[in-house]
Amino acid sequence: MLGLLIKDLINVRKQAIWYVAIVVVFAVLSVVLKNGAFSAAIGILLTISVPLTAAAYEERDGWPKFVAASGLPKAAVVAEKYVLGLLFWLLSAAVYVAAYAIMGAEDGIVEFVLPVCLPLIVLSAVMPLVTKFGVEKARAYMIAVVVVFMALYVALIPALKDALASGLVFSLCMAAGTLVLLGLSFALSLKIYKRKEF
Repeated sequence: MLGLLIKDLINVRKQAIWYVAIVVVFAVLSVVLKNGAFSAAIGILLTISVPLTAAAYEERDGWPKFVAASGLPKAAVVAEKYVLGLLFWLLSAAVYVAAYAIMGAEDGIVEFVLPVCLPLIVLSAVMPLVTKFGVEKARAYMIAVVVVFMALYVALIPALKDALASGLVFSLCMAAGTLVLLGLSFALSLKIYKRKEF
């Protein structure tokens, strides 16, 4: 899997540099404007865009057929894209934490944990779609995923006011739920990948 990861990092290095630069710019905006939403939102873009860019290059070059015939473990092939997303999530989370600390934000723990978990939740929703339909078709579905997340957010936040009041409990549940969702997403992607015909 390390070889696959190195391959993808080499393939996306130019785009990744731009994404990282954008993350830094948005983090600076967050600090200057005292609004962590800028840095939090760009974290989702970084976490999702890099694996999708790598997958798009693979589809263009016919890599999926080659790797399927190579005998590499299917779990490693699927897991590598998740690991790639996690690497850039760590970067975006670190930048967000730094911006949060510099701002001296006094918001509750929920306002800290939610932006850190959200990119992983979106990654969990998107990766099975990419595995099933490919990058180009999945882009259309991703718009639907974002709309659904926004609708759920708007609908559920009023109902979660009591939970948000006890921020620590809510944050722990959200962190645990995010990890479970990530595991379920990987299991689903692996199941889809094993059934694919190349």
